[in-house]
Amino acid sequence: MGFEDVFPKALRSALESVMKVPTFGEKGANRFVYNLLKLEPEERKKVVESLLDAVNVLRPCSECYLITDREICAICSDEKRSKKFICVVEESQDAYAIERLERYRGVYHVLGGRIAPLEGISPEDLTIDKLLERVERYKAREVILATNPNVEGEATANYIAKLLKRRFPNLKVTRTAYGFQFGSLIEFVDEFSLEKSLENRK
Repeated sequence: MGFEDVFPKALRSALESVMKVPTFGEKGANRFVYNLLKLEPEERKKVVESLLDAVNVLRPCSECYLITDREICAICSDEKRSKKFICVVEESQDAYAIERLERYRGVYHVLGGRIAPLEGISPEDLTIDKLLERVERYKAREVILATNPNVEGEATANYIAKLLKRRFPNLKVTRTAYGFQFGSLIEFVDEFSLEKSLENRK
């Protein structure tokens, strides 16, 4: 009897499915699935149901591409938020990290990633064209580039800044300051450092 005969098909299928999620390699998939199976049956069921609910309900906002449970997210729908200020982030989790500060009163634009030629991600794969449309439509006063402070994030910010300045010469384009270590991810930065980074943008 070989390994294929003793290894449960359901377990193999679960591991292979989790590995399809970006950043989850074999080790990450193993940790997630085996630790999930350690939970009590009811807790296990709740986790699976919440993931299923997220898959069925969540979608990108049709305006800014922030992950939401509405056609247009709560931020874009809020009349008190100024569309004259657009904060550009790589992913939804970055925008929500900034939102936790409860200081920024503009709107967001989620790129859906960053320019990474080695991974086959080009500017055309991001929502940059939609950003340009929003800047023009709302006659934006400032675009804040809040991509991650790493090589890809910097390249993405520089690319977008050049596009914006060429098309909108009078637009103020700023970059969040380094209030945290180069190479870190915005979603994991402490709130104090993130707030200072946003306040001291240049």
